[in-house]
Amino acid sequence: MPALPGLLAGAYGRRWRTVVDRWADHPGTAVATLGPAGTSSHLTAAFLAERHALRIELCDTFDEVLGALVERRVDQALVPSAYQGATRFHWHRDLRLDAYFAQATPEYGIAARERDAHPGDGEVTVAALWEVRRIFADLAPPALRDRPMRWLDAESTQHAAELLAAGAADLAVTNAPGVRRHALRWVVRRPGAEIVWLLFGHRRPHLRGEPE
Repeated sequence: MPALPGLLAGAYGRRWRTVVDRWADHPGTAVATLGPAGTSSHLTAAFLAERHALRIELCDTFDEVLGALVERRVDQALVPSAYQGATRFHWHRDLRLDAYFAQATPEYGIAARERDAHPGDGEVTVAALWEVRRIFADLAPPALRDRPMRWLDAESTQHAAELLAAGAADLAVTNAPGVRRHALRWVVRRPGAEIVWLLFGHRRPHLRGEPE
């Protein structure tokens, strides 16, 4: 990995030291992120929780994550930078970006129900979180790419898998935990992507030695 420019590396390190020290001083710090269990957000939060004794609160939507943080029902929120609404956290007058880091997601891809040899003929309904729709265009084999398609909005990768398993969709863009949890099968898949994760907290008076 190439070295970070000095100023950026210093700011990154100071933020992480401040956050980790705070976690060490306050075991059980509550962090909200997108659920249910098995989302990429949950897996990343669980990775942090195991190492820093955090308490994870899973929400059905990022709107609920934002509400939990603003209403101070949790101490921090974990948000992927790929989330289209991340600017609402960045620009909220009562919140601040505490830290950021890179972490890979599990495998993603297009899934079908195990019992379906193929998703029928004609229009195909695909359940997907808005942010990962691009995966379908990138991965779909020609037989699917050339068919008329309808999107079914999902709140998370796990919700997309749930909609598919319930018969509300013909296919889903989901991750490996979603495929396992709902006994689906991969049509096509790709390795996970390394993305930047954002930790937001409450804005407070600046303390000497803390990053701005």
